[in-house]
Amino acid sequence: TSACETELPELVHQIDIVVNSKKVEWERKMKALEAKVDIQNQELASAQSALDQKGQEVRLLQQKLEDLQKTKYEMAQNYEIHLQALKSEVRKLFMIL
Repeated sequence: TSACETELPELVHQIDIVVNSKKVEWERKMKALEAKVDIQNQELASAQSALDQKGQEVRLLQQKLEDLQKTKYEMAQNYEIHLQALKSEVRKLFMIL
């Protein structure tokens, strides 16, 4: 038992060294992963910002398209009114002749 008693503290000491070595290695890996996650989060935030900006651009273009379609419709109606008035005038002229 005396041999075991003398080897036991040395074994515990070696286990402590291995555990501490693994702890340092894991902490280093953890910091590297956290840095990687931070970079990815920044990239994601940047992409989200760009997406939001593009969404605003799309909404603006949709509004412009709606305005142009409304203007086109109004112009077509105005043209139709003028065309009907012109046809009426032509009919009146033919009736006079």
